[in-house]
Amino acid sequence: MEFAIQLIIILICLFYGARKGGIALGLLGGIGLVILVFVFHLQPGKPPVDVMLVIIAVVAASATLQASGGLDVMLQIAEKLLRRNPKYVSIVAPFVTCTLTILCGTGHVVYTILPIIYDVAIKNNIRPERPMAASSIGAQMGIIASPVSVAVVSLVAMLGNFTFNGKHLEFLDLLAITIPSTLLGILAIGIFSWFRGKDLDQDEAFRAFIALPENRHYVYGDTATLLDKKLPTSNWIAMWIFLASIAVVALLGAFSELRRPLTVNHCRWCWLSRCLCCSPER
Repeated sequence: MEFAIQLIIILICLFYGARKGGIALGLLGGIGLVILVFVFHLQPGKPPVDVMLVIIAVVAASATLQASGGLDVMLQIAEKLLRRNPKYVSIVAPFVTCTLTILCGTGHVVYTILPIIYDVAIKNNIRPERPMAASSIGAQMGIIASPVSVAVVSLVAMLGNFTFNGKHLEFLDLLAITIPSTLLGILAIGIFSWFRGKDLDQDEAFRAFIALPENRHYVYGDTATLLDKKLPTSNWIAMWIFLASIAVVALLGAFSELRRPLTVNHCRWCWLSRCLCCSPER
């Protein structure tokens, strides 16, 4: 009974904080913790310092990629791929956003590509909701398949002390599960989205809406593109440095013998990932 009351208190704090949004979620979570400690006399645990530092490192690396212009290069390449296969945008777009997330470790990098996905779809008489909805989901699914995402690195760090069938969960073991399942899920989402809703030329409500010139201009508008930007060489260099860091993280995570000269044991894998994520900034 006492456990049920504690659970209800935590859920109330979380749901109310989520409803208010912003900093309220963190503050109300702290209020719930205070109630559990001082009212129910529960022993507080240790803060997950390793996980917190991994989050800081990954966010700093992604921010550096954007500030250095490397992200613009990735987005231009993604747009070229989308415009090369406009008829299959409902399937290609979620794979593109998923790949961006896998490379960058966060799904927030895809915001700039969404208007381009809309433009490719609407100019080819495809319902924009098909590729855009699938792309948003694909971007978030890519988190569990990214070697530099907070979720993957933190999970490897937290499960490092446990054994499964007498074997520790290695970095490559986790990705061997998440990457194939993610790609199959993206394919399923793309195929489902391809047949979602009526085609625009058969949607009477849509055709009636764009009958007015102002509505038609609002829907089709100007072409959204990143291809008209000429990016300097420094942007390409920044992208390759970032990708090289990701490759090193993946290699050191996959082959434990490469980590031995660095005296990094199984439990300190998160320390290594923090160093590599932050090293390009210096």
